[in-house]
Amino acid sequence: MMNIKKRRIGRTNLEVTELGLGCAPIGGWPILVNEEDAYSTIEAAWEKGLRYFDTAPLYGSGMSEKRLGNFLSKKNKNDYVISTKVGRIIIDVENSKAVEKFAGSPIDKDSQFDFSYDGAMRSFEDSLKRLNIEKIDILYLHDPDNHPDHFEQSKKGAIQAMLKLRDEGVVTALGCGMNQNEMLTEYAKEGWFDCFLLAGRYTLADQTSLQTLIPICKEKNITLILGGVFNSGLLINPSPDTHFDYSKLDENWITNLKESLVRIPKEHESADYWLNKAYALNNACKKYNIQLREAAIQFPYFNEIVSSCVLGMTSISQVEENVDLYNKKLPNEFWQFLYDNNLIDKSSPLPL
Repeated sequence: MMNIKKRRIGRTNLEVTELGLGCAPIGGWPILVNEEDAYSTIEAAWEKGLRYFDTAPLYGSGMSEKRLGNFLSKKNKNDYVISTKVGRIIIDVENSKAVEKFAGSPIDKDSQFDFSYDGAMRSFEDSLKRLNIEKIDILYLHDPDNHPDHFEQSKKGAIQAMLKLRDEGVVTALGCGMNQNEMLTEYAKEGWFDCFLLAGRYTLADQTSLQTLIPICKEKNITLILGGVFNSGLLINPSPDTHFDYSKLDENWITNLKESLVRIPKEHESADYWLNKAYALNNACKKYNIQLREAAIQFPYFNEIVSSCVLGMTSISQVEENVDLYNKKLPNEFWQFLYDNNLIDKSSPLPL
């Protein structure tokens, strides 16, 4: 087993490994993953020292939670940290549309948004059953930005349920997960949360969270758990065929991003804007004989507000590669080059 460092979550005594396993892929996103491969992936992550596992009811309409729960049932609960989410409940249907997004998920199950108090409580209880555990380490509010009414609904409903669960000791830390800075900033002001699961907004390509979100998180003692450190593939192999915020970076990127409701793009953004940024970063990496993905994994940890980076993986080889990338240390001259050439926000903490 490799030693992966741990960092604290917010004001809690909870610590997570700096590298976590994101379990959306073992719920069938974006491709089918059979049960054997799902278990071998989790096993490989365990053997490599990953002890933080993030899942959600949405991922395969409960399939991800069940698979993860089956694996962890053979482990000591004190040896790992698990997070799941509320904001959607799993319902019985005749012909599920969920299988269009989560391959292999049950055809008689689907999810629907529910940010009410009772909906959050029901979601939590259902997750405990699927995971086969008695408490959740981190409970996230999941994607309240998909509808203009969900923000206020969650404040009056789901978040009140989450606070009660934390008070009762069946949840240790509260969080919120989404792909944008703006609404998280508003939630941060309320002082309810210990951590945020932020996807795509503090990466080698996009440091926009440094402007407003990270300062208020520091003020409120909220730490960040990062998803999307590769920005949907842009920081692996940038080209017009790669994705950014889950939409392909072609001439329809702006339109598709708006329709996806992942976030609202800013006026200066375009497919070319992000592609050119990634190309410049990639060229800098080549100059120092570095893989772009190496730099993408290494960059976030220089900021002490980051507790963990959660990566989705579906094979033993992916686990081994990502752990190797995590353990590599890049030369300070490389980071200095990015800084000097304005390839990253100059307020980004770096080993300079």
